[in-house]
Amino acid sequence: MADVQKGYETSDAHPGATFRAGLYMLGAMFLVAAVVVPLYWLYARRETAAQPRAASVIHEPPPAAAPAFPKLVSSEPPVLAEFRRQEDELLTSYGWVEKDRGIARMPIAEAMRLVGGRGSLPSFPATAAVPSPPPAGGVR
Repeated sequence: MADVQKGYETSDAHPGATFRAGLYMLGAMFLVAAVVVPLYWLYARRETAAQPRAASVIHEPPPAAAPAFPKLVSSEPPVLAEFRRQEDELLTSYGWVEKDRGIARMPIAEAMRLVGGRGSLPSFPATAAVPSPPPAGGVR
């Protein structure tokens, strides 16, 4: 009957012992933190001191931006003259168009002289269809 009046089971739980156990756990947590935190900072300082100095980055200003295209033409005659000069240089000189495929260019005047000397344009053989080989077993 006396157990019912206290409001809890007195034979299993002892409030003083439970409270002391909680205090012991809290004290153990603070003790571990008091040991581990200084060790952490000590090892961090040692590791930082052992590392080589970090490389410094030189910040250079970015290069000036290239002009945006299409370019606005302020004076057309000089631009057109430069364009025609580049065209004439291509049309009056030898050079490779596709070197790996063996395609070259030659001056127009030279090409006209060669064609005029032959009397006609060169003829290229037509690519004939290559017949497929007979079946391996032969024809019956």
